[in-house]
Amino acid sequence: MPKQIVIAEQHRTAAVFSEDQIQELIVATGSHQVGDIYVGTVENVLSGIDAAFINIGDSERNGFMHVSDLGPLKLKRAPGPITELVAPKQKVLVQIMKEPTGNKGPRLTGKITLPGRYLVLMPYGRGVNLSRRIRNEAERHRLRALGILTKPPGMGLLVRTEAESVSEEAIIEDLEALQKRWEMVQQEAMATRPPALLNRDDDFIQRVLRDVYNADVNRIVTDSDIGMQRVKQHLSSWSDGRLPAGVLVDHHRTESPPILEYFRVNAAIREALKPRVDLPSGGYIIIEPTEALTVIDVNSGSFTRSATARETVLWTNCEAAAEIARQLRLRNVAGVIVVDFIDMESRRDQMQVLEHFGKALQADKARPQISQLSELGLVELTRKRQGQNIYELFSCPCSACGGLGHLVQLPGESSVEVQQSVVTSRAVPIPNSMRVARQERSDGLDSAHSINSLDLINHPDYQDKSNGRSRRRRRL
Repeated sequence: MPKQIVIAEQHRTAAVFSEDQIQELIVATGSHQVGDIYVGTVENVLSGIDAAFINIGDSERNGFMHVSDLGPLKLKRAPGPITELVAPKQKVLVQIMKEPTGNKGPRLTGKITLPGRYLVLMPYGRGVNLSRRIRNEAERHRLRALGILTKPPGMGLLVRTEAESVSEEAIIEDLEALQKRWEMVQQEAMATRPPALLNRDDDFIQRVLRDVYNADVNRIVTDSDIGMQRVKQHLSSWSDGRLPAGVLVDHHRTESPPILEYFRVNAAIREALKPRVDLPSGGYIIIEPTEALTVIDVNSGSFTRSATARETVLWTNCEAAAEIARQLRLRNVAGVIVVDFIDMESRRDQMQVLEHFGKALQADKARPQISQLSELGLVELTRKRQGQNIYELFSCPCSACGGLGHLVQLPGESSVEVQQSVVTSRAVPIPNSMRVARQERSDGLDSAHSINSLDLINHPDYQDKSNGRSRRRRRL
């Protein structure tokens, strides 16, 4: 399926499009980013939670490292309590594996990894591992043999999906670049006084291309001519000195509107910050993040004109499954997710929806793990955290209600007093970068899904929207 990449390097934001819809956002902002390598010092060691807190230069909060993530930082190899494995004031080399959220500091690990275009170097790892997406057995044997022959002693390698059908010379060149990068990190770690940042992916364009570019991409647009030249340079270096065939590389040539407005990226972000997502047939889903998990509810809305109620429910659930998979990637929702599909009495229909949901999630690099339907008819799944979600990046709690979604009016308080408190709270200044959640609604990207496996496609009026009441079937 053809894809396009829009890169706004000035804002360190990129978007991946497919079928005129944004499938994924890449944002690299903040003082602590996933993949950053620091030299720090151990501040506290708490045996009660088997964790250590590491000072990496943040005056407000320390980094958190669990005993299972210590890796080479252990003072002894024998198993034991964490108080015997690390010591206060110990100098450590760590990498951020999860960005800070709320009052929590970043999650750290001593098992450092360095990603390249075709390989991931694991300086403290062992063996050669291959991406599960490489399915050709002959290719797997070739890449595994190459990895074993070229792997640096005492280190580990992960062969990425992009290495499939790539020449040995290109893979070896990628490995040599990663080795040089690791040597520089070691040298700086020896010469630098902690806490300090040692390594970060500062080349945003290279990072975007490394993580999302593949053979399906047919167009890349940047926000500057210099950025366009760097895209061509990176692509040529990965393709024997010439641009890949069938890929158009261009830059946004007008300053007004800006690139994120022209390609409606900002409009899509504004829509993604809202809980309601409308489906093409008239149904809708509600996405509500909470502290513990994210809840998604599916409703048939105005789509009630199928031949039978069963067809209405089945079509809406399958359509919602595809949209939920896209929203999880777009919003970068992580952790525990519970989806309340419209109740289905037929076990066959339930399995069909689960199968459709599973196929829609296959393109997600965060590898969501789906559980079966619970006794209450809920679908439970987990999704690995990969950076900050869209709410953390582009919104902040309302200054009037504090994020509650409503104002409190206690007995004896008049509505005038409540309004005065709102006016007072609104006087609190809000950073410009966080105001996107309060801007007026813009037209989002058009969405359309086709579920060819269902007989409902034969109903010509399934897209007609009636003005009837929302139809939602629930167990009594």
